[in-house]
Amino acid sequence: MKTATGFPGLIRAFHLALTVEGLRQRTVANYVGDVKRFAIGAGHRNPGSITSADIRTWLASIQGSRAPKTVREAQLALRRCFRFLVQEREIRRDPTREMKLMTCQTGPQPTYTELEVKRLILVCDAKTSAGIRDRALLLTLFDTGAREGELISMGLPDWERRRVTVSGKTGIRYVPLGMVTLQALERYVRRWNIADRPLWRGKKGPLTGSGVLQLVRRRCRQAGVSEKGVHAFRRAAAAQMKRLGMNDSDILEVFGWRSVEMLRRYTAAVAQDLAHDAHRKYSPADAIQIREGFLR
Repeated sequence: MKTATGFPGLIRAFHLALTVEGLRQRTVANYVGDVKRFAIGAGHRNPGSITSADIRTWLASIQGSRAPKTVREAQLALRRCFRFLVQEREIRRDPTREMKLMTCQTGPQPTYTELEVKRLILVCDAKTSAGIRDRALLLTLFDTGAREGELISMGLPDWERRRVTVSGKTGIRYVPLGMVTLQALERYVRRWNIADRPLWRGKKGPLTGSGVLQLVRRRCRQAGVSEKGVHAFRRAAAAQMKRLGMNDSDILEVFGWRSVEMLRRYTAAVAQDLAHDAHRKYSPADAIQIREGFLR
């Protein structure tokens, strides 16, 4: 089968298909970008003439300039594209079908420990307006695992349902709030006289992403905690939920994730500790309760 549509036209069709499927805009852009780069490297040859050797050669050519995870994502993009072309009957065979997906180890990303979060909360002076706000903000980050963009999108919480609406990478969703966080938020809203969105304010107006980062850095310096950025609170929240025994599917729902792979990535830094804690609770030998004379 020889397609009458060139590679650029097929990439446009692939882009539309991903968009219709409801993939995130950033994901669509990454997939399409990788396919375009491959098409250029292949000299815009007819997709039906592409072989698995062509794809392996191109992937090998970018390994020196990209992280292993990025190269793997490029392979995923090509696999998805060629499967789409087969479904559309633009090509007869999928050159990625016999290719084994690359594996890569993602190193543990920086996160705040439970002790560090406590120290950060404790340096927020509850007698000052800034301290009341910062305490509420840090608790919200740790309690919800909200992304930076989601945090600054917040309006007033739904006090009765104990949740707040956020908007960001995965669209609009609700995130639950614990009672300690809810109380801190109520105190902040009352002291700062917040009546509508946005929820988070500074002396000169709404807090921006840069403002949140500066706030976190300032509190880290005061608490003697190594500054790991705002997103590290999201990893800390995921690890804490796992540590406390929260069901994986519930964590995915709270975080707005679709795959458990993201949860594993975020809890990689504490995976061994969590596994050892679980073993202490579910030790096979402890469970059989061996006693002297048990088999007599």
